[in-house]
Amino acid sequence: MNVIATPWPDRCLVVTAPITPSRADAWFSEAEREQANTFKLPKRRAEWLLVRAAAKQLALQLGITNDPRTLTVERPLTAGWYVSLSHSGNYAGAAFAREPIGLDVQVVREIAEWSTHLFLSDAETEEMRTCAIEHRVLHFWCAKEAAFKRAADYETMKQLPLTLIEQRGDGLLFDKVETVRIGELIVALTRPTR
Repeated sequence: MNVIATPWPDRCLVVTAPITPSRADAWFSEAEREQANTFKLPKRRAEWLLVRAAAKQLALQLGITNDPRTLTVERPLTAGWYVSLSHSGNYAGAAFAREPIGLDVQVVREIAEWSTHLFLSDAETEEMRTCAIEHRVLHFWCAKEAAFKRAADYETMKQLPLTLIEQRGDGLLFDKVETVRIGELIVALTRPTR
């Protein structure tokens, strides 16, 4: 796995690269490998393995486990920690915190502005239109997705309020989440509440 540096190394890890069979033996228990093999599509199996390998690597770094094979990654709680998982293309990410956390990883692509009515309120759409950042719709999508993963009391992303605080050169800062562009990715991570 290749690690992609993020601004939040104490809470988040993003990786790329497929998990080879020999790496799978080192990272996953037999039960997990069997579970991965239940996916009919090789792409889905690879995503499942990569996102959990990211979580296991972060858990090692944070001292949550010392053997990745003994850590079963389940959302929202893993080994007494909140966990959030995300994948896009050949990338996967994981985030851990002592409070609910949300992560979204997206390969940069165009999203039509007309689609914002599906996930942004009218006020949020107006805020988005004031942004000069490249791929602004995708930044807002990632922010909403990450915030939605952390929130438990909203049925849709559109219902979850999000307030833009500032634009940065490589991302956006919201009241609940921040986004950053890292190479061909946009990554969003919820901000601690404490």
